[in-house]
Amino acid sequence: MGGAVRRAAASQARLRCGSYTHPSPAVLPPVCAVMPVKGCRPHSLNNWKSLLDLQYGADLEFVFVVESREDAAVSALEELLNQTGCEAPGAPGRKTGVKMRVVVAGLAQSCSQKAHNLCAGIESCDPRVAREQGYILCLDDDVALHPGSLRDLVEDLQRRPDVFMATGYPYDVPPPGSSFAAYLALAYHLPLLIAFSIAPDTAFVWGGCMLLRADRLLPGDPGGLLRAWRNGGYSDDLILASYCTERRLGIRVPPFAIFPQRLDASMTWAAWLNYLHRQLFVLDTYTNEHNRKTNHTMMWLHSILSWLLVLPSLAALLTLVTQFCKALVGLAIAAAVGRHGLVAGTAPLLPLLQLPGGAVAVAAGWAAAHCALVFMTAEILALFRVLSPNPVVQHVPLSWFRWGRLWAAMMLSNAVLPVVMTYTYFVPTVVWGGVVYRKRGGRVTPICRR
Repeated sequence: MGGAVRRAAASQARLRCGSYTHPSPAVLPPVCAVMPVKGCRPHSLNNWKSLLDLQYGADLEFVFVVESREDAAVSALEELLNQTGCEAPGAPGRKTGVKMRVVVAGLAQSCSQKAHNLCAGIESCDPRVAREQGYILCLDDDVALHPGSLRDLVEDLQRRPDVFMATGYPYDVPPPGSSFAAYLALAYHLPLLIAFSIAPDTAFVWGGCMLLRADRLLPGDPGGLLRAWRNGGYSDDLILASYCTERRLGIRVPPFAIFPQRLDASMTWAAWLNYLHRQLFVLDTYTNEHNRKTNHTMMWLHSILSWLLVLPSLAALLTLVTQFCKALVGLAIAAAVGRHGLVAGTAPLLPLLQLPGGAVAVAAGWAAAHCALVFMTAEILALFRVLSPNPVVQHVPLSWFRWGRLWAAMMLSNAVLPVVMTYTYFVPTVVWGGVVYRKRGGRVTPICRR
């Protein structure tokens, strides 16, 4: 992580108080950023403003994709367009270089609404992006990129023509006063840091930030990725990861491509259970046999590893509590004996002196893990300050984290996960964004809209 901070500092030196001198546009190809949106949450406008302030230095177009004109996001986006002065189709005289428009995709019929919106947005991109060896950036609407993130991601792929795509990964940050359910969501996401940060060449994809070579998608979907999304696709990132591994296409996750993702401070237990259900539901969706084997392997490994963490920890905790209780009882008896002039010796402390080695090892492991997590979080927050020196929303201080709550959430989340996983495997429906989806043979279809 220290190396990532140093690289971020070097990248930030190019920004110099927000003024940015780019190489010629021939060096930086055009980019079309596609973002499926639904509604307008309290932090949505701040995220969208941060995106429009990206310092890229070449042609950049933002395509916000909604399912209908009645979506609350449409009026907010139109207001944002007027505020920022970004160029819109048919509106000459506005700021050049950055364009913004809204695409109405309609309702999905054979896949998730997000996958449907992604396909509609990608197909609406200017064909020039593919002709000029440009890129398509797929983003979630709750992702706030750093000012230089896009340029750094593009440069990383420009240096590696053999790599198919680049991705990033989120770090959840809890606002002050966050509910315990919000910490449960944070605890579920923490293992992503291990998967994404081991090496810059990876087999994982995060759907919140995916940068793909445009000529692999346009024109006419030559590689078949959009067809895989449209034909019963539910999880855009798992389908894409399987697509890449099956074809041995390279995936890059640079160390600087980590982004803050603010949690809903008022998340309820019901909202968390639905969130966990949706996250696990994807593991029983697939587009082909390779995809099925990959997802089901992750499903069972995730369940087994969760209880391998929880069961020894609970056993060690029970042992430690029992031994401490015995020691307290012994000390109380020793105090009573001492008042009568008798000597109790060290006998009351024997329960502590005879703690099982396994319990001590587990406790020491948790203590080491806590120190490592606090250090890692401090490093990540420092990296955010370097990458975004003038953020739209204030940076998150380390003091916002409630560590006891986080570790309790970690235990409960992993204890519940195999149960929810089993339920997900046998129950074919899930609710996502007000839509009830049913899976059959690994593929999903919307069956009801609320």
